[in-house]
Amino acid sequence: MNRMSAAIVVAVIAIVAAASASAYFLTRDSGGNDDSPTVDPEAKKMNLIMTVDGVKVSVDWEDNPSIDAIKTLAKDTLTIDMERYGGFEQTGQIGRTVTRDDTDMDVGCGDIVLYNGKQICLYFNDNSYSFTRLGKVTGMSDAEIIGMLDRPSVTAVFTLE
Repeated sequence: MNRMSAAIVVAVIAIVAAASASAYFLTRDSGGNDDSPTVDPEAKKMNLIMTVDGVKVSVDWEDNPSIDAIKTLAKDTLTIDMERYGGFEQTGQIGRTVTRDDTDMDVGCGDIVLYNGKQICLYFNDNSYSFTRLGKVTGMSDAEIIGMLDRPSVTAVFTLE
């Protein structure tokens, strides 16, 4: 193979690799959100409330598109049956995919994250993974959060006020 042919092959490989990387990051950023709800502007302005097994939990929510999507779903009350997983979290299916912007992060007691755009996870111990941060429980000690979440299952209900 002559130098010109080798240069063309290298250029084609570089172009294909760049296109593949772009497609990967576009897919990752969008999270495959084919059924993400259209954000309701009125819901976006309201306060998101979370209860766990009927107890209202104070949360410092993030200001991001994932929370806006969850607020839209919570407009008609979003109930998530959750199960303990891995000895460090309660996790449950939202029932559809919502907008996400996953990044690698460390989470701990009281953190609330979105996993794969499809599950909400309430943490009572440490973990590291790629998530979208949703919020953090406030006004409770780690022991109180562990007592609330370190059980076989809980029900989290999201509403607006």
